[in-house]
Amino acid sequence: MRLYRSSRPVAGSYHEARLTEPLTVPEIAKAAGVSHNHLTRLFRATTGETVVGYIRSRRMERARHFLRATTLSIPAVAASVGIPDLQAFNKACHRELGASARAVRAADGTRAVVPA
Repeated sequence: MRLYRSSRPVAGSYHEARLTEPLTVPEIAKAAGVSHNHLTRLFRATTGETVVGYIRSRRMERARHFLRATTLSIPAVAASVGIPDLQAFNKACHRELGASARAVRAADGTRAVVPA
């Protein structure tokens, strides 16, 4: 995801590289060198969604991948996508993926073993 202003990356991959960390719109805007309001308007105009909604969906896409492709525990998956609170992670799974983390994992019986 790239947003441009005067041929300069505005949001770039800043948020992608930091999905495991707490992110705020003002922090992303500062890194992009624009105001919070400008980033919000530009992001919605470019993607059709909010910055927060985009970050949430990217985290949950990554969580779905980890749940289906690895043997990481559910709390480890939650932490690896930047949602260390297991209750919040389960709510996000239901909202974004339509099922619990356990059900998402069970939907695919073949998982790779993650070396310790």
